[in-house]
Amino acid sequence: MNFEKSFENFVQILSEEEVTPEISPSAIADIAKEYSLRSIVSIVSYAKGSEQEGEPDTVIPLFGPVPEGEAPAYFFRNNIAGQKTVTYNIYLYGDKQWNDDEYKSFSILVDILSFHMERFLLNTVVRESTLKQYLTGLPNSGGFLVFASKLCESGDIMLYDSFYFNLKSFGLYSRRYGIAEGDEIMKRYAKKLKGFFNKDEIVAHLGGDNYTALVKKERTKDFLNFLSGVDVYGIRNGKEEPIKIAAVCGVYAVDDSLKDAGQLLSRAAMALNYAKNEANKPYVFVNKAMSTRIYRQKQIEDRYEEALENDEFRIYLQPKVDTITGEIVGAEALSRWFCNGIVLYPTEFIPILEQEGMVASLDLYVLKKACEFISDWQKRGIPTVPISVNFSRRDLSYKRIVEEITEVIDKYGIDRKFIEIEVTETVSEDERSLMTSFLSKLKDAGINTAIDDFGTGYSSLSTLRDFPVKVIKIDKTFIGNDNLSKNDEIVLKNIITMSKELGIDVVTEGVEREDQIELLKGVGCHIVQGFFYDNPMPKPDFEKRLEKKYYSE
Repeated sequence: MNFEKSFENFVQILSEEEVTPEISPSAIADIAKEYSLRSIVSIVSYAKGSEQEGEPDTVIPLFGPVPEGEAPAYFFRNNIAGQKTVTYNIYLYGDKQWNDDEYKSFSILVDILSFHMERFLLNTVVRESTLKQYLTGLPNSGGFLVFASKLCESGDIMLYDSFYFNLKSFGLYSRRYGIAEGDEIMKRYAKKLKGFFNKDEIVAHLGGDNYTALVKKERTKDFLNFLSGVDVYGIRNGKEEPIKIAAVCGVYAVDDSLKDAGQLLSRAAMALNYAKNEANKPYVFVNKAMSTRIYRQKQIEDRYEEALENDEFRIYLQPKVDTITGEIVGAEALSRWFCNGIVLYPTEFIPILEQEGMVASLDLYVLKKACEFISDWQKRGIPTVPISVNFSRRDLSYKRIVEEITEVIDKYGIDRKFIEIEVTETVSEDERSLMTSFLSKLKDAGINTAIDDFGTGYSSLSTLRDFPVKVIKIDKTFIGNDNLSKNDEIVLKNIITMSKELGIDVVTEGVEREDQIELLKGVGCHIVQGFFYDNPMPKPDFEKRLEKKYYSE
């Protein structure tokens, strides 16, 4: 084959695909004879100031073997956008040396090869960037799962522990040093973090101040010690200030129950949540109780929509009673989930539905049932009392929630005074703003509202002043002591006095004992709810109570 034909094949093969290192041996094979080529090896070096500064050079063979400890006969160098330098080391057979014409013609070949290598390297950067976190350059969740999936396929994942960790109070650094310097502090932390890991391990930045990692089991203790305090620095007013960043961590010791790579994240995240919100510890390992709970949570999430469609939720009613007359003056609607022969109580499923943003549909379902009950009683001539329905604070962010509430009530043709909407007080300023708007709109629509569990938050007194509510429901903790004291009486009396002066009615919930009734009568609260009179009951049982209207003394 003549040189022109070899050159044409060289150009054509390199142009066919963007995997230059794989196809270059075929492209160079014929030309190699013309130049006595034994090997061409490219070496990628990372420029100072680039994201990969300090990383070892990457050796990419393009033709022939990689000679060990041998100086090249020639080399050519190419810079790529100030980020990389690619050096092409040329090795020839024997003592062969090129003349000037051979050197010049081969330089043209290297220019063509460099063009395709640059394209290959840039494409590689683009592909890798989709698996990296933009700020720190560490793998993102996608990069983590690619790495973890390979370990799962090989079975080597059993040699690792999975970590999910969150940096303590990192927001303070952004406020203290500013957002730009806060980002630099995060980069410094990530660089220190990366320095801990071996090549067969991985740490990934999930965004914000959340990270995940896979560490060999024998190094888990060392890594937990490392996470307890990483020394970095922040710059303020031109001066470096030392910072020690600690993390809260969830750890999943990988075992044979692992089904897929995603569980490495979800299980460790479950332990992190427990460490932060319940155990208040720097780290927690996944245990059997947590696994059971997460499995239960998944069951609830998966079955909820179907259960709602199948009317698996039953509405129970607990009477509100005037302790002076014994008359039933209202009721609270409470949901029970009859799931495959098991009764689930709200404490089991409501937090999960709130967490997943699914609770509004249940709250509206309970409201519909309450309206059905009232409409049915009025048609049958049964004495009718207002029913209160709980709405989650998570519902407040839905723009049409008030419209949907009024539409449901009006659909059943009942007077709006027979429905009372209960929400739990909040300490969050953002939620307080939403709640004020929500309560005001309901008031304008002629729907009564109540604050549930009054006294359990930090803003109870301002709640009386700021929220446009008709009723407050005093939490049972105010009357929960085994022996009620003068202090209990003073606190209750002042709350009730202030409420009445502001035109707010008071209901006390959780009433179970005679002495609690007497105390509440003494301080001026006559409306109560609790086991002293009745447990929550199904509609037919409540109707019997309604027909009697009064509890006997």
